[in-house]
Amino acid sequence: MKYTLNAQAMTAPFFVPSSVADKHIKLASANQLKVLLVFLKNVSVGTSPEQISEVLRLPVSEVCDALDFWVEREIILAEGKPSAQTDTEKAKPQNIKPVVIKPSREEIAAAAMTDNKIPFLIGEAEMKFGRGLRDSEIRSLCWLYLDHGMEISLILMLVEYAISENKATVSFIENTALAWLGAGVTTISEAEKQIEERNKRKTAWGVVLAAFGMSYRMPSDKELEYSGTWVIQWGFKSEMLREAYNICVDKNAKISMAYINKILEKWHKSGFTTVQQVKDAEKPKENSNGFATYDKSLVEQLLNQDD
Repeated sequence: MKYTLNAQAMTAPFFVPSSVADKHIKLASANQLKVLLVFLKNVSVGTSPEQISEVLRLPVSEVCDALDFWVEREIILAEGKPSAQTDTEKAKPQNIKPVVIKPSREEIAAAAMTDNKIPFLIGEAEMKFGRGLRDSEIRSLCWLYLDHGMEISLILMLVEYAISENKATVSFIENTALAWLGAGVTTISEAEKQIEERNKRKTAWGVVLAAFGMSYRMPSDKELEYSGTWVIQWGFKSEMLREAYNICVDKNAKISMAYINKILEKWHKSGFTTVQQVKDAEKPKENSNGFATYDKSLVEQLLNQDD
């Protein structure tokens, strides 16, 4: 069968660098390609990770990872970096993300000649995926083993976990693996504890969504962190979460997890555990003469407001 482009579909074409197809398409995951296409489609008007997240229904963290993938390959430029630096700034250590160089197919094949753990890793991973591994997946798993010294059993456990979470992507596997290694995880039991903690945060995320009256969606890593802090660490119940949500929406006309976190952090430091305690703290107090007293800074804010 011969395929040709439908000219009628070319209503609003946009530019895609040829190097994407020539050099990077074999290494890029499906989500990385989707993120790039949405980015390129809106390059003239500009777009943010949050907007791309809404279009593709992906966690913001995965969108950022995908954008970083294209930044590393010099398809996208990361903005916000100063064009010139002073001598003092040059002397400071710069937080530059290193370019990750993974072993090539040839290097993996050569290593497998003397290390039978490599073909075992690939074979077991293929059984868990239920298909042959893509080039990017083979290079990623072997990179964790060869460059980071991660145990084969731990890598395979991670693959199984990623599949169970419906996140069997190179990005998720690598990010989770590096998080485990950064936390000093080297054994199956330690990894199980990490998974248990993540599952607890996922349960906390469900509590947060229910309190906010929102339908379920996959959380970002930051949202999981917030949920764990609010529900598990600080012990806030649904009524307090809902009150913080209402205050946020009334103030900003939209939801902001960071803003809600500031509210709940303030309440936690003040020892508030009920909505009534919050409301009581907001009531004006009477002085010894029976007159209501108000916070001076609040009064000044009210007086300085424009009519």
